[in-house]
Amino acid sequence: MSEPQDGRENPESEPRSVLELLRDPTVIVLVVSVAMLIIVYYHQGRFVGLPEKAVRARLGWFALNFICLFMVPTLLLRLVLRRSVADVGWRPGDLRLQARYFLLFGAVTIPVILIASRFGDFQGYYGRYAWLRDDIRWLIAFEVGWLVYFFAWEFFFRGFLLFTLGERFGAVAIALQTVPFVLMHFAKPEMESVAAIIAGIALGWWAWRSRSFVGPWLLHWVCSATMMLSVMFWPPG
Repeated sequence: MSEPQDGRENPESEPRSVLELLRDPTVIVLVVSVAMLIIVYYHQGRFVGLPEKAVRARLGWFALNFICLFMVPTLLLRLVLRRSVADVGWRPGDLRLQARYFLLFGAVTIPVILIASRFGDFQGYYGRYAWLRDDIRWLIAFEVGWLVYFFAWEFFFRGFLLFTLGERFGAVAIALQTVPFVLMHFAKPEMESVAAIIAGIALGWWAWRSRSFVGPWLLHWVCSATMMLSVMFWPPG
């Protein structure tokens, strides 16, 4: 994939048929990405029934995310795009820059999360996990599951999409990967969906600058754990 000159494609390179269009690497990336997001969105483990069964269902959904958002894109990278996972940010990157952004963004987001966790919408959404505070084994298993889940998400959005689209669109890919990232938050509280716009751009910029999604992955998990644990152990009133 090559970056276009002055932001426009060469008319001579425009596809002459649908089949030729579907062979375009960028089109392949987008079509496969949409298909994978549809699968993980519509096949979430239902959080109903006995707690243990509910969590097993959710852990299965974590595994589904790992398959769809990490394994499938990795196969696409290797077999079709002829790229390695290192080319899309699965590497340490600039460690000083990683640490700087982690501390900066963490100092901003963690206090905001602690405040937001007091609001009714977040108490209602994340309160369904409150029983985990009484079973440390399931709580640990759940947080490890979220760690794997966020690895797949950050690989997909701040790795696979960001850097493959970045080859053609440059830094505009930061905004492009933010769009589906925000859409995947629509089942959550409205405030979280709005915050996902800022998070998507900030984490995308961080990954773009450091050439790595590792820092965004760890911070995303820390933010999620902070919200969940705050709702569990620090109820309002």
